[in-house]
Amino acid sequence: MSRIKEKRCLVGMMVIAFCVFVLTPIVSAGPIEESVQLTEQYLKAFHEGNAEALSATYAQDAVYTSWAGPFPMKGREAIRAMYAGFFRAYPTRSLVLRDESRRVYGDTVIYNSNWALVYVDAKGTGKTVYGRSSAVSQVTEGRRLTVEHHTSLFPIAGP
Repeated sequence: MSRIKEKRCLVGMMVIAFCVFVLTPIVSAGPIEESVQLTEQYLKAFHEGNAEALSATYAQDAVYTSWAGPFPMKGREAIRAMYAGFFRAYPTRSLVLRDESRRVYGDTVIYNSNWALVYVDAKGTGKTVYGRSSAVSQVTEGRRLTVEHHTSLFPIAGP
């Protein structure tokens, strides 16, 4: 092979490598991938007990309706305060998500999952609950954030 052909081949391989390794992640970072990253940030902050980082996954005017309370929390600060109290009361906890699904409608992602939550207080008293979650995320404040979040416990089966 001549030197010119070798150089052209090398340049061609470099262009292909650039497209595959540099441009592909940029092109493929759509709503689904952003939603997955948002969920990962939420879980990391939850397991670390970091209410500030966890509340940062919510929009400033987000609404969170928790299985643990009768009224929704409105706004990032209310959500942060609720999680800070939970983390103080239950220093040991684990949240496992399963059956996750995401649907995209324009810029809106609707995320659903089932979950198991184990939480233990400072005295070592623990509890496990199972439930479901629905969350809506959109690009707001310059990034994808949760704007609406609802959790509920699974109904208890009767006799």
